[in-house]
Amino acid sequence: MKKFVFIFQLVFWYNCCLAIAPPLEREVNLSLNNERFSNVLIKIQEQTGLVFSYKPSIIEGIAPVSIQLRHKTVREALALMLPKSVTYKAKNNYIILKEKPEEKNPKKTEISGYVYDKETDQKVPNVTIYDKESLQSVTTDEYGFYSISVPSSNEKISINKDNYKDTILSLEYLKENKINNIAISPVSEAKRRIDSLHWKDRLKDIGLYTNTAYKKFKGFVNTINVRDTITRSVQVSLVPFIGTNHKLSGNVVNKLSFNVWGGFARGVKGFEIGGIFNIDRENVIGTQIAGTFNIVGDSVKGTQLAGYFNITGNYMKGFQMAGLMNLNNRGMKGVGIAGLMNISNSVKGVQVAGLGNINDTLKGVALAGLFNVTDYGNKAAQISCLFNNQKRGSASVQIAGLFNTAGYLRGIQIAPFNYADSAKGVPIGFFSFVKRGVHQIEFSVDELFSSNISFRTGVPAFYNIFSIGFASRSTKNMTQLGYGVGTSFRIKNKMRSDITMSMHHISKNGFYYGTNEIYQAYWGLEYKVGKKFSIAGGPTFNVLMSDALLPDYQTFESIMPYTLFSRTNQYDFNFKGWVGGKIALRFL
Repeated sequence: MKKFVFIFQLVFWYNCCLAIAPPLEREVNLSLNNERFSNVLIKIQEQTGLVFSYKPSIIEGIAPVSIQLRHKTVREALALMLPKSVTYKAKNNYIILKEKPEEKNPKKTEISGYVYDKETDQKVPNVTIYDKESLQSVTTDEYGFYSISVPSSNEKISINKDNYKDTILSLEYLKENKINNIAISPVSEAKRRIDSLHWKDRLKDIGLYTNTAYKKFKGFVNTINVRDTITRSVQVSLVPFIGTNHKLSGNVVNKLSFNVWGGFARGVKGFEIGGIFNIDRENVIGTQIAGTFNIVGDSVKGTQLAGYFNITGNYMKGFQMAGLMNLNNRGMKGVGIAGLMNISNSVKGVQVAGLGNINDTLKGVALAGLFNVTDYGNKAAQISCLFNNQKRGSASVQIAGLFNTAGYLRGIQIAPFNYADSAKGVPIGFFSFVKRGVHQIEFSVDELFSSNISFRTGVPAFYNIFSIGFASRSTKNMTQLGYGVGTSFRIKNKMRSDITMSMHHISKNGFYYGTNEIYQAYWGLEYKVGKKFSIAGGPTFNVLMSDALLPDYQTFESIMPYTLFSRTNQYDFNFKGWVGGKIALRFL
């Protein structure tokens, strides 16, 4: 129980200590009339619990004090009462007074004070005070206090805060070694700045805008606060905010940017290189090279190279290359090459990826080792080893190792399997299905088989034919399984002409594994009788290839009506030819 009480007391006193303001921020309320300065310090000690440490000689020359202090901080009280020759330093609970050394021709001017809300009179934390020339900047602490050192030759400083009006103060009216309070005005709700790039939300997403890290990492505070665009010819940084642009690097557009490990800037107009990474809030115009990755919040116009990946929040116009991935939120116009994948909202140009390309819209060429996926294409070309998928728009070229799908095929599809909703072009493959194309069921008879059923699918210019046929001859039941391709062209309104090439495997009493194939060329006419019905017929030229060493060779040889020629080659394959014919009924 005693241990519990002891721990509770420790926690209590620890929290109490946290609640006490820092020494210089403690409040003072005094009414002084011709009071000796040593007595003033004693009274401040009594009110605040602080201890002043100093040599008596330091305050001997300070005149008696007459002043009214109401809700002033210790810092403000000392600034009002101390002469320029005396300075102070807070250490733990002590305030140490000491003589200020004289500087001949000082190059720096020290300015400090508090930033207030003009309407509420409350002190405002996380306000950026900066010098645009030297890029020196500070942000107010949680009590609204700032202290900045600027070149003495400067004429003004800028004060910026998100959702407050920008303020510029002339240094001519600011007093060194005194408290210079600054009042800033909030903007109306209707005029609050719109973050078009959602940069603030992006910082929130990675936990840098609302938590302690944001408040302590002043570089990100400046990124949110400062609206002014600062330009620099050259910058060098080790990591973000540690470099020649200091904590304002997120607000600077650089012409030449060299990042040893990585850098963070508003943008680039020229050249940027990073040993590991480059991050730019807005636009990059020129060349950007990184050992690992590039991230650009807005657009890139030029060349972007990375060892692993490139990410742009808007458009990429130019040449983009990464070892793994290119990701463009809005689109790309140019050439994108990635070892793994390219992902873009829209593409006008060429994309090459080892794995795949994914686009919302494509006008150009996409090459991938495995797949291309596009929602909308405009005269697009897709080439991959596995599959291409374009849901809407027009496809000019689709070549894949397995299958292609397209909304509207304007040009050509080449793959074992092809699908299109409609087509002006030609799908070429083992099986092609066009929703608004050719898909006919054909019943036919020829000199060998009395019953044939075929399915024709594709487009008139090129279609696939799958067939099966039956014939009964004395004690033998013969079947054929066939595959072919064909083309059809219009002669008159209801008259068309067909040319087909097909191969048929002949079996008896079940499937026969031996070589027994008929190669057939057909030319015929088709007349459309009704909307979904037509009749067709024409001559065929046939060649039967059989293995002469098989025991059933004589049986298959006897099915022919006659032969124009019969030859057996050195491999014992016999070839016989004849001219036949076919009559068919077609539906759909």
